[in-house]
Amino acid sequence: MAAWIAPTSKAGVPVAVTPKPSTERTDLYVCTGCGIGEAVDADKLAAVSDSELNHPGFVHGPLCIPEGLAALREGLAGAEASRVVIAACSERVNHDVFSPASLGVDMVGRVNIRELVAWSKPPGEEQTQLLAEDYVRMGIQRLQWSRKPERQEREIETSLLVVGAGISGLTAALEAANSGHDVHLVERQDALGGWTARWAKLFPTRAPYRDLEPVRIAELIDAVVAHPRITVYTGAEITAVAGEPGGLMVALEQGPKRTDFPAGAVVMATGWQPDVSVIDRLGVGHLPDVVTNVAFEEMVRSGALVRPSDGAPVKRIAIVTRPRAGVGSNGAGPDDAFRDDDFSFGTNVLDMASLKHALYATEAGARAYVIYEDMVTPGLYEAFYRRVSEQPGVYFTKGRLKGIDTDGRAGLLVRIGASLLGDDVGLPVDLVVLATGMVPSTADSDVLHLMYLQGPGLPTAKFGFSDSNFICFPYETRRTGIYAAGTVREPMDITFAAEDATGAALKAAQSLQLIGSGRATHPRSGDLSLPATRYQGCTQCGRCSQECPFSAIELDERGYPALNPERCRRCGICMGACPVQVISFEDYSVEQLSATVKAIDFGPDPAVPRIVALACENDAYPAFDLAGINRLEFDAAVRVVPLRCLGSLNVTVVANALSSGIDGMLLMGCKSGDDYQCHFIQGSALAAKRLENVMETLNRLTIEPERVLPVEIEISEYDRIPEIVGNFVDRVRKLGSNPYKF
Repeated sequence: MAAWIAPTSKAGVPVAVTPKPSTERTDLYVCTGCGIGEAVDADKLAAVSDSELNHPGFVHGPLCIPEGLAALREGLAGAEASRVVIAACSERVNHDVFSPASLGVDMVGRVNIRELVAWSKPPGEEQTQLLAEDYVRMGIQRLQWSRKPERQEREIETSLLVVGAGISGLTAALEAANSGHDVHLVERQDALGGWTARWAKLFPTRAPYRDLEPVRIAELIDAVVAHPRITVYTGAEITAVAGEPGGLMVALEQGPKRTDFPAGAVVMATGWQPDVSVIDRLGVGHLPDVVTNVAFEEMVRSGALVRPSDGAPVKRIAIVTRPRAGVGSNGAGPDDAFRDDDFSFGTNVLDMASLKHALYATEAGARAYVIYEDMVTPGLYEAFYRRVSEQPGVYFTKGRLKGIDTDGRAGLLVRIGASLLGDDVGLPVDLVVLATGMVPSTADSDVLHLMYLQGPGLPTAKFGFSDSNFICFPYETRRTGIYAAGTVREPMDITFAAEDATGAALKAAQSLQLIGSGRATHPRSGDLSLPATRYQGCTQCGRCSQECPFSAIELDERGYPALNPERCRRCGICMGACPVQVISFEDYSVEQLSATVKAIDFGPDPAVPRIVALACENDAYPAFDLAGINRLEFDAAVRVVPLRCLGSLNVTVVANALSSGIDGMLLMGCKSGDDYQCHFIQGSALAAKRLENVMETLNRLTIEPERVLPVEIEISEYDRIPEIVGNFVDRVRKLGSNPYKF
């Protein structure tokens, strides 16, 4: 197995090494606990070792209890085995119990015969036994084709770069500094504090959640400026960030002055901007008395609550909580012209701000009309909504904004549709406040100026917010070691932004600990393996560098893949992308996956189907586990093989499996799209694109395309496993046996 070879500029001419199976002493242990011994013949499972490892395997009671562990350690030490295959529970549990360090071996292979066999198949049946024996053979091959990744610890830079000095940036800087890290805090403006310093008051952040609160940002600013570990740069622009986590080099300009300094990780806290484009989309740019919520806040802070058009006092204010685009100021256009995708994100933050503005209006002696389609005040914030609804002079009306016109009396007429009072109601007011959405500051600019092949900015999601797995890894961006905090990540209020910044700072510090010891950050946290390229076969196509979600692979001066190891998350997408199969990991490769599948025995009756489910380890494989845990039975014709990511699947694995006689293949990954996310961002989407190549391969092999089925599944949809498996097995049975089986 090839070890990682650094770019030519660092390590000279690379040398190719072809993956091959290990010859080290490997022992097999079969656990009979948790119902395994009642479901299968453990002695027959242990006998698989005779043919696969050329020496007997061992059967024992529960291996995870102290007595079992003691026997396991003693047996391995006595046999001088450097590796062990444990047929027991899922590899997703008992990590520490069966770790190499715990057992005194170099590598441990786990074979899941509890969840995938004993808990999900009829006990004592022939196909159940054959399935368990296949899993043991497959597990042995999987370990045989693995090599122990070597830890490569290195000295790294441990200081943090925090970009943006609003509530999130200030909090992140202070938390990181208090945890022992030097911090470089960079702010584009001349003053610290961001938007928070510009507010008149804050909506309540503490019990009883009823009254407005003063802005206390000055205290936080003073603490940051006075901290000995924090260096503050104001009026500063980042012009370049080069390198990789643990060894970034930052170039900074403050007017004519240029400063260069190293940093280990980055917290992006550049905040947000109001979506003023709603003014143009609504066609009200010619009306000076229609203002954004931000402009209204600044009016209140200045103490001048007057109409911008003529300076007259404001007596009646309409506050539109979520104005939608699609019609002009004259109200022309159908109701369905209002589209959700016209509205920039803001959610409950906008609603809470609108409630605050209603109180501002009444405190100034004006009436406030709050126009809403829905009102979101989650949790204890409901108390503030009730407080405002009780305020004299505040009137709520549910409806949809249809247009805003002048009323001919130096005022405005707000037209409301779909309201409780009718479909076209006119409301005369002096001022209209539009609760404009929050657009992250990273959406339209390259703040960091990353010197990366895939571009200088952070990849963003649908609404412009930093893109990563928002469900499981909310602080991660698609650039390893760069963490999003506050409204760069999603809309949030000041309280949540401060909490978010604390989390991002801690994640940045944690990433440096992992990187310093040569380990990956999440989702494969702690993984020591790295992708290697056998350069002799490389065609210099560059697909690996383009499809890597994290910009970990770039190209050297000759066009060969050059790995930036500290950016790598070990997803294996580069391995799946390579058309000539020259990229592999020490413990994960095309050869390993193919050998694992080829270990399947077709049994005494070749007409009985053998189906492989290649399942991503983040959603699909855990769904199989959960099906077993919940004792949901699914067909014994299917053998499940875990993948790092469905995007890591090279089409050669599918071709090899089908040409060796496998009857059908399920390709199972995370759900793609805006409502759910692959843990490696685009693995499922890439796999779907590559399916076209799979179909071409099937045509060449004259195999029915129906033998391959792509499936996207969430971990929570484990109850679908029996149906998915059952329907596909029925389909394959109708197709008949794969002709390559005979």
